[in-house]
Amino acid sequence: MKTVLLSVLALPLLFCWSVMASDNTVFQFSVDHDHFWRKGSGTLTIDQEGISYTSEKDDGHNTVWSYSDIQEVKIQSPQKIYIRTYEDVWWKLNRERTLHFELVEGEMGAEVVNFLRERLPSALVSAVFTPPDDAAYTVPVKHKHALGRGCEGQLVFSEEGIYYSASSSDHSRFWPMEDIESLGRMSGSNIRVTAWEHSHSGSIRNFQFQLKRPMDGETYERLWRKIYEPESWLDKLGTDSSVNP
Repeated sequence: MKTVLLSVLALPLLFCWSVMASDNTVFQFSVDHDHFWRKGSGTLTIDQEGISYTSEKDDGHNTVWSYSDIQEVKIQSPQKIYIRTYEDVWWKLNRERTLHFELVEGEMGAEVVNFLRERLPSALVSAVFTPPDDAAYTVPVKHKHALGRGCEGQLVFSEEGIYYSASSSDHSRFWPMEDIESLGRMSGSNIRVTAWEHSHSGSIRNFQFQLKRPMDGETYERLWRKIYEPESWLDKLGTDSSVNP
């Protein structure tokens, strides 16, 4: 099922009230849903009130989550989404319930991501984003994975946050400035981004990048100040020879 975008048009005298009082945007996707022992299918709906899943065959799996019931939504790729709730699962040693959905057709684009970010500003992790037009600094990197081989891409710093655009979309990320816990420079060719994201070790994750072009101390300090002292950083970066034109 393709993305459905619904909007309500009111009479001219009531138009402003309708826009302010109600947002009737609805996104619907046909999805497969992984269970412990088998796979189900149904419809995933995202709207103003929250996210819901309606099973094709088993009403017992129908679920509605208000946004306040969701700890984290992770859009792993345009076709994969994970919803982590506050509910403990006893047979998983009380780990919180996480549900995995995979789109049968269509994809989750920037419009869906922006809609969710407005409602889950600190609980959305997305590999789907639109690259910024105002990139202040871009450097080619290798992302070092905790297990297995890494991946390569571009690390982009902008006014909105930090983007990692990977060769594999599953590993891409956008971190808004408010979600970045810290930025660390381990050497001239290695940098660490620490951001709020659920992992096996807690609620924050470290992302380590090997820079293919060394970053000098002055450039790092200016990027660091954007996170800790956010005023007027772009003007200062504009004089650096490594900054994008």
